[in-house]
Amino acid sequence: MSKSSLSYLIQIFLFVIILTYIVDKVIYLSINQISKQVYTGQTVGKLNHYLKQKDDLNFIVFGSSRANHHIDPVKIETKSFNMGMDGTKIVYSNTLIKLLPKNKKQTVLLHISPKNSVSTNYKGEDVINLSTLFHQQDIVKNEIKKYNQNKLIQDIFWCQIYNNSALGIIKNYFIPNYNYKSYFGFDPIFVSEEQHKIFNLVLDKWEPQNCNQTFKLNQVYMSSLKELKKFCEENNKTLILYTSPIYRDDCKEDDLKLSEFLEKEGFNYWNYSDYFKNDNSLVNWKDNTHLSNIGAEIFTQEIKNRLNRMN
Repeated sequence: MSKSSLSYLIQIFLFVIILTYIVDKVIYLSINQISKQVYTGQTVGKLNHYLKQKDDLNFIVFGSSRANHHIDPVKIETKSFNMGMDGTKIVYSNTLIKLLPKNKKQTVLLHISPKNSVSTNYKGEDVINLSTLFHQQDIVKNEIKKYNQNKLIQDIFWCQIYNNSALGIIKNYFIPNYNYKSYFGFDPIFVSEEQHKIFNLVLDKWEPQNCNQTFKLNQVYMSSLKELKKFCEENNKTLILYTSPIYRDDCKEDDLKLSEFLEKEGFNYWNYSDYFKNDNSLVNWKDNTHLSNIGAEIFTQEIKNRLNRMN
């Protein structure tokens, strides 16, 4: 191949790369512009809703599905929101809390899981659920990189972050699931009679968990809690940690290990794992770790009463 031919191929290659880069940014900006106007759905809607109002809230609930489905915040405080998100853990919530205003007094209620706190596999991977904010929020970008959840391609081709969410964004842009102005982040679980029967069958075949092991606290989990405590103390936030009820909790060693750490570090922690221990009615439950809408209503009232006793 002649030098001129090689030079020509290099020019074509560079042109394709530059064109791809430009097209990527145009598509990203287009999707991003649509995404910012979406306030419904779990893909980005709930997150956008939180970001839109976070500076005006007085009370915010964070955590996994055991926060999302268990506490109705508006029954506790008018200016409130439940930012619980299914499938997430401590780093996801920690990152969102760091986006709260620096000098506004707010109460932060965060669900934590004793089981997750002793997990040997947890490395903060749930923060990747905030990847749509990677190029918009420096705090989010830093957290994603901190836990090695970023990909080199994200820094070059920005559209990559919308690979798994673009369809959901477009759907909720044109066909919103609900009126977000009357939504406070709480998603109660309405359980059918058939689901109650299925859970009852699960309980009939239940085999107690073997707890003959030595538990060790996960360092990512612990360091995230320490960071969170420091942030709240420095930014006028009242931080309360809690654990939601469990129907059957065969293993208490992880609870004890986590409680010891939290007491030593001076956290305010409410462990409600056994809250329904003396009430075996399945009407309060969807499964072993999730309350029905009826159970959630009872639990919300308990949280409200305890908060009122603090004031």
